Amino acid sequence: MKTYITPEPSPGTVFICTLIGHKYQTTRKITNHFSEYKCKCCGKQMTDDGRGRLTLLTPELHEINETLKMIFHKKSQHLQSA
Repeated sequence: MKTYITPEPSPGTVFICTLIGHKYQTTRKITNHFSEYKCKCCGKQMTDDGRGRLTLLTPELHEINETLKMIFHKKSQHLQSA
């Protein structure tokens, strides 16, 4: 199992995000419905859950996203070749 280290945000950026909210940008597209996001200010990583809401990206969810991306990629290649 891989270990993922998330950088600790500085107190100033956490305060800014608490005050005005996070500025998420898409870091990785998993499928048409799932993506991973990262805050530009504090570095907080989020992903979509099954209901379309953002949830904290844990190592377990990161592995699930990896598997989902692999399955989606294989399926799309199979459909293109058929």
